[in-house]
Amino acid sequence: MGPSFTVGLDGSPESTAAARWAAGTAQRWESALRLVAVRTGPAGAAPGREPEARAEAAPEPGGQAEASDVLPTVAAQLRAEHPAVPISTSALEGAAAGVLTQLSGEAELLVLGSRGLGAVHGFLVGSVALPVVAHTRCPLVLVRDSSRTDERAARGTAEPAERVSAHPAPGVVVGFDVREPAAEPLEFAFAAARRWGAPLTVLHGWEPPPVYGARPLPLAATALEDVLGERATLLKQAVEPWAERYPEVAVDARAVLEQPAVLLTRAAAEARLLVVGRRTRAARLGTHIGPVTHGVMHHASAPVAVVPHP
Repeated sequence: MGPSFTVGLDGSPESTAAARWAAGTAQRWESALRLVAVRTGPAGAAPGREPEARAEAAPEPGGQAEASDVLPTVAAQLRAEHPAVPISTSALEGAAAGVLTQLSGEAELLVLGSRGLGAVHGFLVGSVALPVVAHTRCPLVLVRDSSRTDERAARGTAEPAERVSAHPAPGVVVGFDVREPAAEPLEFAFAAARRWGAPLTVLHGWEPPPVYGARPLPLAATALEDVLGERATLLKQAVEPWAERYPEVAVDARAVLEQPAVLLTRAAAEARLLVVGRRTRAARLGTHIGPVTHGVMHHASAPVAVVPHP
């Protein structure tokens, strides 16, 4: 087995769904699984503080005890469903965001649940998940409770993938910015597609401003085509070395005239995974993750992998 996946449990259905997704993925990727419940200590803990093992004590009322209470139950269920996956559990004490960020330095993948708010509002990425996304040291996957997606589909409120459809089989979709290319999201997406035996769609979205260029003039249709053609060429050049490195992965790379977050959310409607990048920052405060990553985190129905890169 390779390095472990770490899952943050908080007692919610979304975190349980995240644990199930992680267990199934760990089995296919031949990784171990670590389930972690974090309990807030008397004075909390700052991000980066070494988490301390929780001493055994009687459960306290309120939400703090829920995660640790559900930990053995979820672990038992996952061991029964995925007997080949080594599963360990940890009940830790500290500020949840700080502890999970600290643990991300030891994990292959960090997995958290996201609460869906329906077709209009999209995901709710809360006070724990958002700062972890901004500071995690390894790729992080946000998983939505699939039952909520099924409810949307039953009501007819799920958005159709009209403009850009992924491959018929559930595949991996990755967003790529040709202006600021980053290798890490591409490498993660290709590796994930290979491990699943799934196709990969690489998308670059571009929505031009009302005026473009040195002089404030509307961008003509022919100029739009030229710029899009240039970006398609840059995308092809960026993807080619990875396609040669992963010849078993069927890859489709496209540059599309559409707002990037909307494009990726639509294209990944039926995907196994949507991959985006997040630039690392020197500052340890704040949750600056970029508008595209922020948009797909809140609105994509597929699991979203956020991959840090320089």
